[in-house]
Amino acid sequence: MEELDATRLIEGLASGVNPLTGEVLDADNPCQHPDVVRALCLAARALDERRQRLERQKALPANVGKPWSNDEDALLTEAFHAGKKLGDLALEHQRTAAGIQARLEKLGLVEPTAPRARFGSSRHR
Repeated sequence: MEELDATRLIEGLASGVNPLTGEVLDADNPCQHPDVVRALCLAARALDERRQRLERQKALPANVGKPWSNDEDALLTEAFHAGKKLGDLALEHQRTAAGIQARLEKLGLVEPTAPRARFGSSRHR
């Protein structure tokens, strides 16, 4: 069974509907108990979040999170000194622009950038 199908079944039960027939569940059905409904909602949300996370990961370049080899560092250094742009380096190395920036900083080729404020920060300007 696909996770999307499982999510739909769980959401149906949590809504008080038999997902196979579309009939409303009787009030004495165990799936109508508030604790069971909460558990079903949590399960559906967890499956949906997992699906979204996997979709985001599929969209990332192939080398995100992988360790850098000495050879890759040498190629990055050479391309950087040749004047290649950050976006081009990211495509070439199959990494994010932020990953390239961080590696250039670690190699001492650029100055560290100032940390950016995150959304939801309690600091105000």
